[in-house]
Amino acid sequence: MTMTDLANQIIFVARQNDLSVTNLQLQKVMYFVLKDAIKNDLLDQEVIKETYNVPFQVWKYGPVVRSIYVQYSVYSSDPIIEDGVDTLELAPLNNDILSRLKEDPFELVNESHEEPFWQKNSKKIYRWTSNVEYSLKDVAA
Repeated sequence: MTMTDLANQIIFVARQNDLSVTNLQLQKVMYFVLKDAIKNDLLDQEVIKETYNVPFQVWKYGPVVRSIYVQYSVYSSDPIIEDGVDTLELAPLNNDILSRLKEDPFELVNESHEEPFWQKNSKKIYRWTSNVEYSLKDVAA
């Protein structure tokens, strides 16, 4: 499992439920679903550690995995039109993914701005991004 697998799972769940997902929304859903998985023991801790292979960074609109953002940046603010991939090991997250996909993306942005790690590091953002990385403990906090 990797963060790419998590992104693909979210896109898959969106498509299966006739929901759209933008790059901004994908980033926030990834963050909160991973956070929920840690807090609610939705996945084995080893699976979580393995999945979190590329860290979130502190960006203007909240946590972002740069490589995944770049991968889907071709869509700009339009919905991602790929099908995603269903991964059995990540299926326990599907209900949480669906719930988060139904939330307003900018409410998720606002919620992410309330996170202690983002607040502590938001002044390090330059031109929308930073290289400040979240540890898994920062995500869980």
